[in-house]
Amino acid sequence: MIGPCVISSKSSTAGAVLVAAEVVLKALKHVWVSLEPLHAPMAVMGGLALAAWRHVRATRDVDLLIGVSEEDLEPLLSALTSAGLSPKHQPPLISVGSLQILQLLYEPPGAYLDLQVDLLLAQSEYHKQALARRMPTRLAALDLDFSVLACEDLILHKLWAGCLLDRADAAMLLRANRPDLNLEDLLGWTTTLSLGAELAQVWEDDTDREIRANFDRLVRATRTVVDPGVSF
Repeated sequence: MIGPCVISSKSSTAGAVLVAAEVVLKALKHVWVSLEPLHAPMAVMGGLALAAWRHVRATRDVDLLIGVSEEDLEPLLSALTSAGLSPKHQPPLISVGSLQILQLLYEPPGAYLDLQVDLLLAQSEYHKQALARRMPTRLAALDLDFSVLACEDLILHKLWAGCLLDRADAAMLLRANRPDLNLEDLLGWTTTLSLGAELAQVWEDDTDREIRANFDRLVRATRTVVDPGVSF
């Protein structure tokens, strides 16, 4: 369950940050409810999903993984534009490597700011399985039931994104959820997706010798199952 964003700061901008967080959560509800009639499997990813896994930080984006193919894009785009979203650029679908991402902008009523909404199409076998592993959660303050990526899958996406903030998010997720993680599955996918080095980097400062030893054992065990044909 995602709780309220608690921001502690002496900065004069703290109130504005808190308001922005509320606006993003309301935008999530608006987008989620607008897409539900399509009956497509979907899950929240990115910064908003972190709070479901004990790591809260500010974000101004709504990121979803959705089980829609490029061929079925028109009903998806129609539902979003009818809900007041507009394409960020033309064409609205961009390619990042093998990924297909629908990028839109949304200005919530009275917010006077554009929020970016990114929908990653679940076309690879990995992403289809990630959707099957999605976890139900609830945002009580907005009376919203939705799904988020499993913690292991969120870590994988953060490792793939690769920027400094994403790597820090991955490290925090590992630290906060360590007792509950399925390390064997996590290591299997990091190896399959060629992310083993990235995972090792964010875990290299771990001081728990027993967990580190198990991690190293799993790394050795999964090195032989790399499938170069599988990617994000």
